[in-house]
Amino acid sequence: MQPRLATPTVIPISRNLVTFVDPWLFVTIIALVMFGLVMVYSASATLAREAYQSQFHFVLRQALAALLGAGLLLGSLWLGYTRLQHPWVVYGLLGVTVFLLVLVLLLPPIRGTHRFIRLPGLMFQPSELAKLSMVLFLAYFLSRKDVLARRNLRDVLLPVGLVVGLLIGLVFLGRDLGTILMMGGTATAMLVVAGIPLRYPVLAGLFCSPLLLYAVLKEPYRRARLLAFLDPWKAPREEGFQIIQSLMAIGSGGVAGVGFAQSRQKLFYLPEAHTDFIFSVIAEEVGLIGSLMVVGLFGMLAFRGLRAAFLAPDEFGKLLATGITVLLVGQALFNLSVVLSLVPAKGIPLPFISYGGSSMMMSLFAAGWLLSVSRRA
Repeated sequence: MQPRLATPTVIPISRNLVTFVDPWLFVTIIALVMFGLVMVYSASATLAREAYQSQFHFVLRQALAALLGAGLLLGSLWLGYTRLQHPWVVYGLLGVTVFLLVLVLLLPPIRGTHRFIRLPGLMFQPSELAKLSMVLFLAYFLSRKDVLARRNLRDVLLPVGLVVGLLIGLVFLGRDLGTILMMGGTATAMLVVAGIPLRYPVLAGLFCSPLLLYAVLKEPYRRARLLAFLDPWKAPREEGFQIIQSLMAIGSGGVAGVGFAQSRQKLFYLPEAHTDFIFSVIAEEVGLIGSLMVVGLFGMLAFRGLRAAFLAPDEFGKLLATGITVLLVGQALFNLSVVLSLVPAKGIPLPFISYGGSSMMMSLFAAGWLLSVSRRA
């Protein structure tokens, strides 16, 4: 008689112990970052060689920001988004953000605005952190059970209005209207998802519209941008120069593009070719096909981000994923609209792609939160 073999014991592995990130979302983010580094080099090599005697000046700084941002992303995944749902985290980040926004107003202006804090080797833009602080606060506050039970003006909209109004007001004093528009749109989306009637954020927007219009008409360069948007050919060598060069670059690319690093408009014709108008260089060098691939990647980011929000296990995760997705994809849509002259020019970078250390680090930090929610979805 043969001895009976012992039945192997199967130890169930908890899903909480073995978790996976959303592969589609993760690969999309990595693809955007890597493509962005390649295009930053292509768009900035000539300028960097002339100004800094090294064609790798901008791309190396961008790669460093990407590495720092990757550390923030991995740290967010390791900690998990649920650890953000604590008052000391939320209000601590708000306190740091307000301090930096006030500090930047007291420092000497850079390029006529109070947007950057100059640090050794880099410049940090506090308004990028302000967007994430606002999203985290709204996700935390609107997901509280005592708040969900009382969706009224006094208990919900008053605290939200005070905090969001403070952040937007400080950014406004720094003369950054583009960021204000993105913050307002993101806050509106989060309020609606939380169940707040749309009429309240719409009324708040209408109430602030006169102030926004005054800010546009008061500054000569903002008026010039508005007039250039309406008819750039009235001043083709002045206010309309940038948008005309952008449209020429996009038109020159055709279907397949002129080839990598072969853009002509980036050769001191198109201002800000490696920052806010990098999509123009993309369209010229890789054409319609490459441009649609970039748009498709942001479409995938929107789909997987909203899917994570829809399947999130709690209200906090749902609102956090919604806010981050709307913020990142909304910035991309705004940037593409500016490049295509669909809206007046504003300084909104293309997330993960445009040159800018603050934008890259904070975008990857936000992506880490989003991946953390998708992992639990």
